[in-house]
Amino acid sequence: MDAARSPRDGLPRMVVRLLAEHGHLDLLRREADDGDYECAETLARLLRARGEPPATVLTLLRPFVGTDWAARVVDDYAGYLAESGDVDAAMVMLRPYADEGHPEAVERLGTLLIQQGRADDVLAMLRQGLDDYMYPIDVPVELTRGLGRDDEVIELLRSRIDAGRLGLESLLASVLERDGRLEEAIAALSDGLREGPYNVADAQHLADLLARHDPAALAQFAAGDDRSGRRYGAHRLARWYEEQGRIDSAVAVLAPRVARVCRIHEQHGLPHYAAAAELGRVVRQDEPCLLADLLARHGRVDEAVTVLRTAAVAEPALLRPLCVLLIEHDRLDEAQAAVAEVVAEVWPDPVRLRLEWIEALVECGRYEQAIAELRADPEAGSGYARERLAALLTDHGPPDEAIAMLSPTAEGWSRMLFAKALIRAGRAEEAIAATRARPATEQV
Repeated sequence: MDAARSPRDGLPRMVVRLLAEHGHLDLLRREADDGDYECAETLARLLRARGEPPATVLTLLRPFVGTDWAARVVDDYAGYLAESGDVDAAMVMLRPYADEGHPEAVERLGTLLIQQGRADDVLAMLRQGLDDYMYPIDVPVELTRGLGRDDEVIELLRSRIDAGRLGLESLLASVLERDGRLEEAIAALSDGLREGPYNVADAQHLADLLARHDPAALAQFAAGDDRSGRRYGAHRLARWYEEQGRIDSAVAVLAPRVARVCRIHEQHGLPHYAAAAELGRVVRQDEPCLLADLLARHGRVDEAVTVLRTAAVAEPALLRPLCVLLIEHDRLDEAQAAVAEVVAEVWPDPVRLRLEWIEALVECGRYEQAIAELRADPEAGSGYARERLAALLTDHGPPDEAIAMLSPTAEGWSRMLFAKALIRAGRAEEAIAATRARPATEQV
């Protein structure tokens, strides 16, 4: 190999994956030998999974170690080095990349240090990470689990929080919980939610923590102000009730929140896009879906359909989950009627809503029907409908038909679809050539 290819000159990852899936290991090796790191990495994993010794894989990856790919190759290479027994060399290779904050190198080095019994070095990595905002400190924190060093980790995290470092409350709460200090863990998360804009992940973390240890407090949290994360508490409380078999209680938590969306639409007579602008985007997609999924899981399908059908008027994006639910229960006529009703009632773009129906068919695995309906669509000759048809044909239809629809000079995603269809048709060499050809807009 004279030189490694740049990411721009190498084969796209999707094409490499497809070559592997279709068994073209000879082409992967040829491209790897010619400097394509994506091909080398993929081939290395396949060979190792087949039982090839680490030395064989190291030989394949070694040419890339000193190239622009080094930040990526070093993690795999060091892993195979350690697997072959040369742990010290692996750690020496990883250290400079871990010091720069590369997540894979931090995790690999930390794991090797723990395996070598060097907990002090992992704590040193945590201290370094706390002084560098770009360093993935969650990795060394997790690696200290079970080492009996939680007091030190807690002190390190608290000292940085006290100094004004933001975003550490969830990590601190995790360590406090695993150390059995539940009240302190709850307080660490609650304090962050009270002070202005909150982190959604912290609200969800607090809800999970309360569900595990104090469901009564979770109910209080769920009844609080939305500005303090109430909606995430409500979602978790509903799930907790379901876990206890109290389905009606779970429904009672979610139903008022969904009804609020529908009331706003009725009061203002506004479709979603106008209501969102006027009312500060009170319409939410997730809560109707949560309630409908809950009802459907427990055999209350008609109620689930009513929830989504009513909410879809306020938020047409809910049309797809409504159609999916109906299709899954073999109620296709109702699903198609729902599309027609929403198109007629609230949305000025019937093409988009027809395509929501197509996506619902795809989500339910009804590829042949989706392809047939796209072929018959009034817009099938152009625009998104044509692009979607080409994509479905590429994955689930006759690849030759997809090839005929797609141009060898296509750009962007269509170019990838063309290569994918060629591989499915057994024309892998042509697919490689197609991805290498520069579109006219890139030619000098």
